[in-house]
Amino acid sequence: MTPTRINCIIIEDELPASILLEMHIAKFDFLDLKGKFMSTNNALNLLKIQKIDLLFLDINLPGKSGIEFAKSLPKDIGIIFTTANPHYAVEGFELEAIDYLLKPISFDRFSKAIQKYCKTQKTNQEFEQLSKAETERPFIFVKCERKTLKLYLDEIDYFESQGNYLLIHTEKDCFKTHQSITEMIEKLPEGIFYRIHRSFLITLKKVNQFSSRTVTIKNKVLPIGRLYASKTNDLLQSIQLKY
Repeated sequence: MTPTRINCIIIEDELPASILLEMHIAKFDFLDLKGKFMSTNNALNLLKIQKIDLLFLDINLPGKSGIEFAKSLPKDIGIIFTTANPHYAVEGFELEAIDYLLKPISFDRFSKAIQKYCKTQKTNQEFEQLSKAETERPFIFVKCERKTLKLYLDEIDYFESQGNYLLIHTEKDCFKTHQSITEMIEKLPEGIFYRIHRSFLITLKKVNQFSSRTVTIKNKVLPIGRLYASKTNDLLQSIQLKY
């Protein structure tokens, strides 16, 4: 079923990023762009007089930041954050944003974000069921041996690759599934988990301490791969400063 018409706006102070978003939006017939704004103050007037369903919201904006602005919005307005800074993704996810897009935004990644938004809308019975599921704690379904398990994201400590299998270490248990770490990354929301090694994918908020070479989650010391070291340490340092 084709989604109903979706009124959206762009709040972005970088002209190239704003133009790229507008080009992506134009490729979807059901997306109706109602305006482009360079700050949240300018967008407020339109939000007061017209029903807007979806915001493409930059985080680094003059005046009030995108994060601050999102906290003041009604819950029925969908938010897709856009930014060049990956360490903001954790807070964006906590605000129940639809998605978090890193600049420069490819059309393929933009399309996936729109698909996520459509699944939250009650356009048919399937979307209604998905919408109800998304009111629960975020989770994934994972096939372990002959069973499919529901695992809550906030209970996962880290993933560990072992050959053709992936170990999922949670707060209470460890589960084994037949898939690669790359396949798992594609199923997970961005910004909550981070790959620190070819064999390890961690939950950022579960990190107790870290050094230039290791990350500690609970009592488990995990290695940081040489190719991942620079970006991992930059990200962990930025989160440390933020919190």
